[in-house]
Amino acid sequence: MTHVSRYLSRWRRACAFAAALITWPALASAQTPPAEPPVSPAASPPAEAPPSKWDFFDNEDGQLDFSNFLASGGFIPVPIVITEPAVEQGLGVAAVFLSAEKPRQITRNVLAAFKTGNGSDGIGFVRAGYAFDGRLNYRVAVAHGNITLNTYPPFAPGGIEYTNNYEYGVLASAFWRLPDERFSAGPLVDFRKLESHLDIPGLPEGFAHDFDRSLQTGAVGLGLQFDSRDNPLTPTRGANAYAEAKFDREMFGSDRDFETYDARFYAFRPLSPNLRLGYKLEFNAIRGDFPGYFAPAINLRGVEAQRYEGMDVLSSEVELTWQTGKRWSLLAFGGVGSSDAGDHRFFQDSGGIWAGGLGFRYRIARKLGLDAGLDLAYGPEGAVVYIQFGHAWSLNMD
Repeated sequence: MTHVSRYLSRWRRACAFAAALITWPALASAQTPPAEPPVSPAASPPAEAPPSKWDFFDNEDGQLDFSNFLASGGFIPVPIVITEPAVEQGLGVAAVFLSAEKPRQITRNVLAAFKTGNGSDGIGFVRAGYAFDGRLNYRVAVAHGNITLNTYPPFAPGGIEYTNNYEYGVLASAFWRLPDERFSAGPLVDFRKLESHLDIPGLPEGFAHDFDRSLQTGAVGLGLQFDSRDNPLTPTRGANAYAEAKFDREMFGSDRDFETYDARFYAFRPLSPNLRLGYKLEFNAIRGDFPGYFAPAINLRGVEAQRYEGMDVLSSEVELTWQTGKRWSLLAFGGVGSSDAGDHRFFQDSGGIWAGGLGFRYRIARKLGLDAGLDLAYGPEGAVVYIQFGHAWSLNMD
């Protein structure tokens, strides 16, 4: 479910105590006298025992760290604090499993449930992993829930509330790595069944046509990705570029024929040993007989989700990170976005929408390169707090 993923910011709060002490015996070697009978060769020093998955303190700096636990397939219950104004805040819980057979091949399993102040609730499962010795990168997401949001057509600038009851949503992709392993490509599928409710009489017919009815969608598409990031969780250098096109058609089980197009670019560059720059540019478009609530919207920290919709949407953001120590970092970010209504006149052109803010991160799993922290952003509707697990852009980079 596209909308749900934008509302869930993630943060790990867990603490456990364990200790492991590994000692290396001192080795003494002596020459064997010629008259003495030969003795057995000195035994090799015992190999250092691998760290226990239950050791929650890093053997390098002694700080709280979940690398061993997560890399061994462990999970931590993660409280979800939803700060998104569009759904009037909320709470949830997630079980996040991470395992890493290779540094850049991190398998993620997430089971989550949530409920918000405006009545939205849901449950979902996501798995992202690798097969065939890393040549295939696959993702599967299954969800069920009810999402209540506002839409802001020109004839109702104060917003109109509607609810989508998702019987199911299933999204999946399978990307094969090309000979240049930075590139991968493959098919996409997107199937949903929902009922939409809007209890307001007298709305324009073209607008009301999208609501108070059942809808089934079925889309098949193709995606292409370039990825040179040094780490998929919290990258510090490299680039990630992604493009996809999905086609909802009757032959795939869709009640309506429409298309969605997405192109995204993210870059990370060190400016000095302790300072790095990040940049994102996202373009989203939709065409055909699409329901209005499937339209893309400006995606920036500090901007209410689904507030500024259109047929063509552009979102850009710059982030500057100062690494204050091995574990801690501070960051500042700012961005601008715009939405174009196109020929769907129940939207309105947004003009330039600006937002920005400050944040901090703690490296919660050094061996996996995973950061977590908080962002305080300010946009047209005021201040918003985001709890981050991994990079703030990671959902769209993946």
